[in-house]
Amino acid sequence: MRIKDKVGALGEALAAEHLRGRGHVVLHQRWRCPAGELDLVTRHHDTLVGVEVKTRRGTGFGHPLEAVGAQKRERLYRLLLEYAVTHELLDVPRRLDVIGLVLSPGGVCRELTHLQDVRP
Repeated sequence: MRIKDKVGALGEALAAEHLRGRGHVVLHQRWRCPAGELDLVTRHHDTLVGVEVKTRRGTGFGHPLEAVGAQKRERLYRLLLEYAVTHELLDVPRRLDVIGLVLSPGGVCRELTHLQDVRP
């Protein structure tokens, strides 16, 4: 596995742990369909939540949240709608969250930023 992939998987695991601690139930990790992938899909109270996770080993290339622009958010919304259709959850409220993590050189989470209900 490439280092980039290992960093991403670690970030997703840390994000899932963070979300569980805040009452989320993780339904899927790395849910895929022909149109793309959602890193995490959770249920938080009565809301279906698609979660994009961006992890970096530093901020030399900018903060991880900067990598989730309007075009990407629009695509993630479409993916969350596809998830809702596939799992017969169209009547459930939906939202998109973004989590940015910065890791220390040893792989310990130095910073975690959780943005809830982001819009395109």
